Amino acid sequence: MKTYTTQNNKKILRQAAVIAFWIGLWQLLAMAVDNTLLLPSVDETLSTLFNLLGEGEFYVNIGWTFFRCVLSMVISFVTGMAAAWLAYRKDILRSFFTLPVGFFKAVPVMAIVIYVILLVESDWVAVIVCFLMCFPIVYTNVLSGLDAMDSKLLEVAYIYRLSVTQKIKYFYLPGIMPQIKAAVRLIAGLSWKAVVAAEVLSIPKYSLGYEMIIAKNYLQTSTLFSYIIVIVVLSLVMEKIINITLERWNYKGYEGSRVLKSTTKIQRKAVRQSHEKAVAVTDVSKRFGENTVFRGLNMTFEKDLVTCIVGPSGQGKTTLLRIIAGLEDADVGRITGNESSVSYLFQEDRLLPWLNTFDNMALSVINEGNAAKEGVKRMAEVLEISDALWKLPEELSGGMRHRTALGRTFLADASLVLLDEPFRGLDIELKNRIIDRIWKEATNHKTVIMVTHSQEDAKELGDRVIELTDVV
Repeated sequence: MKTYTTQNNKKILRQAAVIAFWIGLWQLLAMAVDNTLLLPSVDETLSTLFNLLGEGEFYVNIGWTFFRCVLSMVISFVTGMAAAWLAYRKDILRSFFTLPVGFFKAVPVMAIVIYVILLVESDWVAVIVCFLMCFPIVYTNVLSGLDAMDSKLLEVAYIYRLSVTQKIKYFYLPGIMPQIKAAVRLIAGLSWKAVVAAEVLSIPKYSLGYEMIIAKNYLQTSTLFSYIIVIVVLSLVMEKIINITLERWNYKGYEGSRVLKSTTKIQRKAVRQSHEKAVAVTDVSKRFGENTVFRGLNMTFEKDLVTCIVGPSGQGKTTLLRIIAGLEDADVGRITGNESSVSYLFQEDRLLPWLNTFDNMALSVINEGNAAKEGVKRMAEVLEISDALWKLPEELSGGMRHRTALGRTFLADASLVLLDEPFRGLDIELKNRIIDRIWKEATNHKTVIMVTHSQEDAKELGDRVIELTDVV
């Protein structure tokens, strides 16, 4: 703490020294020019500023300029976010927005102001101009964030049938938060410049731009300098407030456990009705480019049984699971019996980096509401990760991340469970403890398809073992 305080004090002193240098240089130049019309002195400017501070109209002008600035920022942010989302979802809308966004990013501010003056009343010119300047920034930043979203994480949302609202809350918004913050910072700095520039040309009666024009016309250079100082200070203060707010703004979707607070144990179906059809793979073929993964594949997975698929790498085991889950389309053939609820353990952990261990596991039971909390805790105890419930994925070891993903998969009340190397990275003792504690319960009355390289695991855990090379 002492070290931090010392460093902070040094920073403040350094900034104060820089400001003092430039003020001193300003004063020296004013003395050298010796013409207040061209360059007023520091003391003259400050005297004029103090006089302005005592006038009520001064604050009215600031209020209107501030209002136009904030209003245009809000409109730009909301419409930019909405347009980026629409463009992300529909390519035709992306093409529609490309031209106007590119145009307004390239055109000079003054050109826009001059044209807008012809269209609307002077009071609204600054708002429209600022919107046209800020909208492209929000749109471009947010759309780039959406485009950069990890598709592998979005597959998790697909598997657990999250609604659009849930996807936005738990995936999209936290995923693009860096781009959102960057956009807000950029428009916060630009908005003051755009609004005041528009006010100077459109001359609305109540505005800082209007007062600057009056000062120019009457050759009141010290007054003009005073208003410039006010605009700079207000812009810096706004940016500072926004920066502090953004730094402290932790997206509330990070804390899914806040909506999962209950002492009620998770309610599971004791016995699942066995009327679901078995999963059937019929004449399925799949290729990637020149590589044929499998051709004319036929197999049946019996309901309420554990089927293990073994075989060397490159035989298409993972691809088959993805096709069954609906994450990949088969080139030829069809899958039946996979229409029911599905839970999927990927080879990769696929944990959301902005969610802690608890919330990552709770994703698969998010629609079960408040009854999920105790189930998640109980699962964490079985998987021996209770001490890490409130840690982010980056704070976990590889084994703990995998167990978190395993817990998420087993928690889901799904009739079809797909497991891709479920015990990867776990030592023998831990794997055996997990199997003893949870395997029977987690797979009871479920159709389970497990991909594994381990013949031993397949023989021990599977009711049926399929060598993929035998059916290709």
